[in-house]
Amino acid sequence: MASYKGVHGALIALENFFKQRLPAELSAEPTNATVKLLGSSDIADTLSGNLLGIYLHRIAIDDHGRTRFFKQQGSASNEGPSPELPVNLHFLLIANSNSATVEADLMAWAMVEIANHSQIDISHVQDIDDEWGQMELLNITPDEMSIEDLMRIWDVFESPYTSTMPYTAKTVRLRLNPQRTEGGDVKTRVFPTGRLGK
Repeated sequence: MASYKGVHGALIALENFFKQRLPAELSAEPTNATVKLLGSSDIADTLSGNLLGIYLHRIAIDDHGRTRFFKQQGSASNEGPSPELPVNLHFLLIANSNSATVEADLMAWAMVEIANHSQIDISHVQDIDDEWGQMELLNITPDEMSIEDLMRIWDVFESPYTSTMPYTAKTVRLRLNPQRTEGGDVKTRVFPTGRLGK
């Protein structure tokens, strides 16, 4: 399971995923496209340049996983189940350009890459958060979002609308504090003068 850094780690991993795969015809002259993780302050200003942006607009607790408990691995395996907070990351892919052709190419390329490689594992995240488990996977799927909801997000910011596609990353498992365990009933009491059976 991940620490609280797991959310940030997943987003950085996604950013690196696109950066490593950005084709030369988009990254080189004259296009010079870049990939960038965007925060709210970035979108509050007008976006510039040829850019594929990743913007986390919502974190939601996974309804299907909120009551899951997993047996701990390794030396802590006898300490009982380990509680978690499973969260899904709702993010936007944003293609920005002064050229309609580049904007369309950036978005289409990114959508194809996610369709071809829809999972992120520990190999993408371990440098950011080494508490991820070896078998944990983050599945990237298109998000169901209405045009109205999408436009409401853009209405908050001063940036003009540009090509946008919503996605969900499921599921980042955040580690919670372990539950307190109770021992068995007391059968024997030990006193300085000897032992008295109960």
